[in-house]
Amino acid sequence: MIKKRIIIIFIMALFLLTFVVVVTPAQNDLHYKLQELVNAELTAYKEKVPDYPGGLAMEVISKQGTFFVSAGMGSNITDQIHFRAASNTKTFTASAILLLYQQGKLDINHKLTDNIPGTNEPYVPNTPEYNIPYKDSITILDLLRHRAGVFDVSNDPVPDTVSSPVPYKGLVYIEYILDSDPMHTFTFDELVNVVAQCELSYFIPNTGYHYSNTGYSILGKIIERVSNKSYQQFLMEDIILPMGLQNSSMPVAGTDQNIPEPFAPGYVLTADSMVNVTLSNMSANVAEGILITTPYDLGHFLRKLLSGRGVLSPHLVNSVMMNYLSTGGINAGGYGCGLFYLNNLGYGHNGAHVGYLSQMAYDPQTDFTVVVFTNCWNVKDGMSTMIDQLIYLLENNCYKAKQIVNAK
Repeated sequence: MIKKRIIIIFIMALFLLTFVVVVTPAQNDLHYKLQELVNAELTAYKEKVPDYPGGLAMEVISKQGTFFVSAGMGSNITDQIHFRAASNTKTFTASAILLLYQQGKLDINHKLTDNIPGTNEPYVPNTPEYNIPYKDSITILDLLRHRAGVFDVSNDPVPDTVSSPVPYKGLVYIEYILDSDPMHTFTFDELVNVVAQCELSYFIPNTGYHYSNTGYSILGKIIERVSNKSYQQFLMEDIILPMGLQNSSMPVAGTDQNIPEPFAPGYVLTADSMVNVTLSNMSANVAEGILITTPYDLGHFLRKLLSGRGVLSPHLVNSVMMNYLSTGGINAGGYGCGLFYLNNLGYGHNGAHVGYLSQMAYDPQTDFTVVVFTNCWNVKDGMSTMIDQLIYLLENNCYKAKQIVNAK
């Protein structure tokens, strides 16, 4: 009996040992250097903005190991801290469209007025809400690449010059609605209808590049019509859960404004106040900015997806998704399908929703992945200055982290 117990204890000990993570001295050294990096970057920023209440959090996944470091967010946070990933959602939406393409349920080269394969129904409803300029010339691929010229209801005010007698001329439509109804639940039909009613467009499709959240709202509608599921249901059931993302969610109701615990609170810092903006109505951002996630989930999603180990085939990822075109900007790089290409860093996206700013990137050549976010908007010197400074801060962290890891 004693021998039997000894054998059982021995077997259990061996079983437990197989799950012990061995951290090497080299990994300890990398973790220390990455921690030094975020400490130094945040300290340098706070020297210019002493009352900045936000912090930095960064996840790195590499051949040398997986590392999570943070500064200014408390001592006990992990890579399971929730935050609003904003426009990183677009990579998920593009993945959903390409998954339906992979399954033969749509064709990305089809126009919006073409019929969904095997049906007599067009990709978007044949209703006044979707009678947008150049509707019969816009392809699904144009929308994925922001080359459709679709007016962006989220970011741009409706011009005063529109002929339609709408009450929100000169205003951003979403802000106009939320001012009177903070719990309002926006819909794809409602948002696209603003474009149709006001007859707004940036250019003839596929003749330029203009980032458009509303273009991705149209993609959300296409996902629903092709899959016969809600956008949220399709993304959760066919993308997020199959790829092992256990701590990511997509709230779609205007009343669903919380972030799951544990979370990084979001702040806005102005010249005379600091406002907690953690609670937010995200219903206007379905398909283009709705994602709540963690550094762990987002990093592992991007790495699996772009290495061809996710829901899309390696061929589709390489030949279509990462096949980027120039955005016409001053920086080298461009935009593919739900992906920016950043020179010397890789493929990924960024996200900005009030109180949160984030960046994710994956370099297929070195199998290097990085996710970094901050949880405060400093708008003391204006919105454009904030975006320039904080995006530089995040991208600089990504570049430096890559240098540190790849030097080993």
